[in-house]
This record gives sequence, structure tokens and C-alpha cells, in this order.
Amino acid sequence: MLERFKRLRAELEARLSALSARERVMVLSAGAAVLAFVGFLVVHGVQGALRAREGRIAQKTRVLHQIGELAEGYRRFQAERAALEARLRGPPVQLMSLVAKTGAALGVEVTDLRPTGAPSEAEGVVEESVEVSLARIDLGTLAQLLQGLERGAGLVKVRRLRIATRSDDPKLVDATVVVAAYQLKG
Repeated sequence: MLERFKRLRAELEARLSALSARERVMVLSAGAAVLAFVGFLVVHGVQGALRAREGRIAQKTRVLHQIGELAEGYRRFQAERAALEARLRGPPVQLMSLVAKTGAALGVEVTDLRPTGAPSEAEGVVEESVEVSLARIDLGTLAQLLQGLERGAGLVKVRRLRIATRSDDPKLVDATVVVAAYQLKG
């Protein structure tokens, strides 16, 4: 291989020496232009490959970031699910007494409690609900009552809330609330 390169070089020098000075300058200029063009193509190709690789790296970084966000969301969802299941597995909630005690703690007289029917079951979860009618209550106390019910023991949720304004005192309302307690079956 080295011998072949030496022969080509010697032949090239012999042909260049046979040319006039003007022809030599033209041939060398054309050779330099071809080398510059080839160099430009090589540099441009390398830069394009680098840009493409950087783009792929950026895309993969975005995907990894999304995976991290999804994993964090999944962990948060699993923690919420575990907390919810722990509340479902807790001791049974006596819904009527819970509503009465929560109301008494806030100074609200809760006397009109009606079960909304027999407890229902769906997917291993038993739901018991009660309808509570509250007359002449202000909105702040109502909000505290609802928060107290949902933050209490077990899994208790306010399923429905109907508020009617009063004509005799605009600061007070009449409210009908359906409260449900959930428990795992068995």
C-alpha cells in the first residue's frame, strides 16, 4: 500500500513538472478548490450528525423527564390509594351519630336525619347514606360542618348539597345534605 502511494506521488510530481507555471497554478488551484469543497462536505456532514445526535439526546431527555413525572404521579396516586384503603378498612362509622356529634361540636342542632335507604354495595365497598336537613344555618358554619364530616374518622363524603336562601334572614340558609359513609365489605 505504501509502495503504491509512493508511485502515485512520483507520477503526480512528474506530470506537474511537465506543465507550464501557469498550468501548474491552475491545476493546484482546482485541486485546492476540490479539497476545500470535500472538506466543506465533510464538516457539514459532521455538524449535521452532531445536531441530529443532540436532537435525539434532547428528545430522550424530555422522555426521561416525562417518565419521572409519570412515576412521581403514580407514586402519589398509590399513596393516596393506600390512605383511602386504610380509611375504608378502619372501624365502621356510625353515620347518624357522627353527623350529630359533628353538628353538636359546632353548636348546630341536627335533629332531622333520615337514612336514604338500605346500604348498597358496589365492587366490595358498602355505602350507607343519610339525608340531613339543616334549618337557619349560616354558610360559614355549614362549611365547617361539611369539612368536619369529611375529615372525620372513616371515609365519609358529602354526596349532595342543596341550599335554599331564607327570606326572613338573608344571612342564613336552609340546607339539605346527603352524607355517605363507605366501608369495605366483610
